[in-house]
Amino acid sequence: MNSSRTLLNYYSLTIEVETSPSEELMEHMHQTVMGQPGGMQYHHTDLEEKMNSGDENYFMYLRKSGKMLGSVGFCSKPNETAGISHDSWLIRYVSIKAPIRGVPEKRKAKADLKDENKRTTVLGRFIQPVFADPAQLREEESRADQPAIIFAIIDQTNLRSMNFSAQMGLETIGSLAAFTFSRLRPRRSGRIESVEEKQQSDILKQIREYYRDYTLFYSDSIFKNNDYYIIREEGRMVAGLQIYQVTWKIVDFGNKLTNRVAGLFTRIPRLKKRIKKDEISFLAFDAIYCEPGREKVLYELMEGVLEQSDHTLAMMMMDLESDLYAIFRDRKKLGVLHKILGTSFADIRVRFIQMPEEVKQTFLEQPTYIPTYDNS
Repeated sequence: MNSSRTLLNYYSLTIEVETSPSEELMEHMHQTVMGQPGGMQYHHTDLEEKMNSGDENYFMYLRKSGKMLGSVGFCSKPNETAGISHDSWLIRYVSIKAPIRGVPEKRKAKADLKDENKRTTVLGRFIQPVFADPAQLREEESRADQPAIIFAIIDQTNLRSMNFSAQMGLETIGSLAAFTFSRLRPRRSGRIESVEEKQQSDILKQIREYYRDYTLFYSDSIFKNNDYYIIREEGRMVAGLQIYQVTWKIVDFGNKLTNRVAGLFTRIPRLKKRIKKDEISFLAFDAIYCEPGREKVLYELMEGVLEQSDHTLAMMMMDLESDLYAIFRDRKKLGVLHKILGTSFADIRVRFIQMPEEVKQTFLEQPTYIPTYDNS
C-alpha cells in the first residue's frame, strides 16, 4: 500500500515522499533513454518489477503546483561494515523533467567534483537536507545521529549525474566494469544443477564467505525465481551464479559499426530471436562464486547456463579492484560479442553520514559488491 507525505512546502514548490512509484514517474521512466551518446542507449522493459522490489523503498518528488519537476528513488539495503550496523540507501531512478540551472556543459575533472556541492540548483537546493539525513524518509521518528551511507553507481561519461551526485555530497570510493560474456553456440554441461530451497542456507553461507572482504554485500535477489545454478565437486559447490532475464529496447547500439553488426546478427537464425535492431535479450549474472583454481569450471557453468536458458549473451558487473574481476581480466575468453560491445566503466559514489573514520577507510580499501540485478 502506497503512503504519501509532504516533507517541505515553499510557495508553489513541495517535496513529497511516497513508498511506491507514481504513475507519472513510471510513465516518465519508460520514456527515459538510458546510457550515454557514443555507447549503447536503451529503454528498460522491467521497470515495474525493479522499482517495486525490496522491502523498503522511498520515492522523493519535487513538484511545482502539483507538477513533477524531478524525483529520486531511495532503495534500502541495510548492512554492516567493520562491525557497525548502518542504513545503506541505493540511489536509483533519478528523473529530471525540468532543466537544472547551474550544471556545467563540460565535465569537471574528478579533483574538481568536490566543489560541486557548493553549487545551487533548483532540485539540489531542496533535496540536500534529505541526503544529509535520509532517516527522515521514514514516517516514524529516527535518531538524528544514526550512521548511514547513500551510494550510487554512475557511468563515468554521465556528466549530469556525476555533477548532481557531487552536489549531494557523494564521493568516489572505487570503480566498476560492466561487460558481457557470450557464446554463439554455447555448449551444454551435464554438471549444472539448480539450488533447491532446502539447500539455500548452506549455499548462501559459502557465498557470504566468498564476499566476506567486500563492502555492501546483500543477498536480496539471490535465489530469486530459484535461478541460482551451481557445479559441485565432491559434494561441494565450486562455481555458482544467479541469473535474471533482461530485455532492453534499443535506441542505439553505440556507433555505426555496432549498429551494422547488430543488423547482421538479426539474419543469423541462432541470434535473431535474442538480438534485434530494436531489442536485445540477455542474462544478468549475479553473486558469482568461484573457488580458487576452479576458474575453468566457472566458465563451464556460465556457458552451460547460456545453453540451458537458450541465450547467447550475459552481462556482469564488478569492482575493478576485486579478485572476481581479476579472473575475467586474466582469463579473458569472453566471446565475440564482448569484442564488439566492449566494457563500460562507472564510479561507485558514496556519501557517509555519521560514520566513524575506520568504517570510511574500510570502504576505501576493500572492493564493493556490485549486484547486476539492481543496475541493469
